[in-house]
Amino acid sequence: MAPPVVADLVDVDREVLALMLVENANLVAAGLRGSQGRDADAVLASLGGTHRLRILLDDIVRTLAVEARAAGCTWAAIGEALCVTRQAAFQRFGGEDEETVMDPPATAMPQAREHAAVLLGQFFAREWAEMRSGFSERMAAACPAELLDSVRLRLDAELGRLIRKRKPAVRVHGGHTVVDVPLVFERAVRTGRVAFDAEGRVSGFFVLVPEAAP
Repeated sequence: MAPPVVADLVDVDREVLALMLVENANLVAAGLRGSQGRDADAVLASLGGTHRLRILLDDIVRTLAVEARAAGCTWAAIGEALCVTRQAAFQRFGGEDEETVMDPPATAMPQAREHAAVLLGQFFAREWAEMRSGFSERMAAACPAELLDSVRLRLDAELGRLIRKRKPAVRVHGGHTVVDVPLVFERAVRTGRVAFDAEGRVSGFFVLVPEAAP
């Protein structure tokens, strides 16, 4: 069985990667379905989304390779899944499955609720530069302003106006401080989730659909 720290960190990372993958893939797919006469800005948006997908896919392969090793898979099996040799798999991922995982903090990040509230306020005010200034390197690469704006516009269309925020819940999970904030919209209630890494950077930001919420 995998050590709890590894398993917990993979759980958080997989949530971040999965949701960022879906958002970027939707952006690219929408661009590909557009007419051939799209303007240059639309084409560049699709190109940027495709580049971010490539970065995310590299992260996903790395995350799953670490998880496979933690689950007891051999380097030969990992290499076979990736269509490379055992040696190539070990050379690429061998240093990432031993002692590279950060220790989880004993307590939540100080003022996590307040930081999450500021971030959500920036999201709903469309203050993308201010919001992204606190992102981790991965989040900054995977979640540019145009992606945040597309998510914000979709929420407006699907849920209507944000009416209020309810009391947030804070937990520590796998080296991350996770803040869940119930969000009451005109047509539905959703959960806003903000994850902070051990350095206090934003490592995840989502507005969860009901089945994804705790």
